[in-house]
Amino acid sequence: MYISNVRTRLRDSVIERVPPSIMRHVMPAMPSASPFIPAILEARLIFVHVPKVAGTSVKTEFYGKPGGGHRRIIEFAAHDPERTDAFFKFSFVRNPWDRLLSAHAYLTDGSKATGRDRRFANEVLALHPGFENFVLALEDPGFRRRVMAYDHFRTQAYWLCMPGARDHAMDFLGRFERFDEDMEALRHRLDRASRPAGRTRPSKHPPYRDAYSVRMRDIAGDIYARDVTLFGYAF
Repeated sequence: MYISNVRTRLRDSVIERVPPSIMRHVMPAMPSASPFIPAILEARLIFVHVPKVAGTSVKTEFYGKPGGGHRRIIEFAAHDPERTDAFFKFSFVRNPWDRLLSAHAYLTDGSKATGRDRRFANEVLALHPGFENFVLALEDPGFRRRVMAYDHFRTQAYWLCMPGARDHAMDFLGRFERFDEDMEALRHRLDRASRPAGRTRPSKHPPYRDAYSVRMRDIAGDIYARDVTLFGYAF
């Protein structure tokens, strides 16, 4: 896992420092360079899947299956700026406090987690068992860095914003909290037929407000301050 995280940090460092006009020549030489999987090219739709924000449901509907992984909008732009500009770009966001709880529950439960996710849970999250202990431990800078380097805990702005931009780069941004209504709005905008409501992988944890003390709320609010401001959330 350490080697994988080093590679991720190195890739991110390169992406954020090199202009897209140059990155399009660099990206093909990087591992898993192209985020433009065949389903995206066929649909001409770029869905940026923020971890723990109903992405499986969205991919299944628009791409036919939940493939493609989690790729940042800057990766699309760096690999092919013309396609990125031409394709319709969309995503969903979620209350940061709820998303943090959901990510922790998903990783520590382990029943649907990947091998990489289980290793992270065993090596990092297990150091502070339980959600309360985990959140309080995020006050430690070293532990916070390890956690925030993992996809499921990165800010939503990390996935949806171009480096240095004040706003997100999406053409449509829905909300997890009104998922069914926003999916209908998205279908209407893309001239697609209505479909029955319901996500394919709903969360199984209790209401997030019940899981936080005031101190825990403030810690998470500090970590995700940009998401709170950018997407208009409150505890």
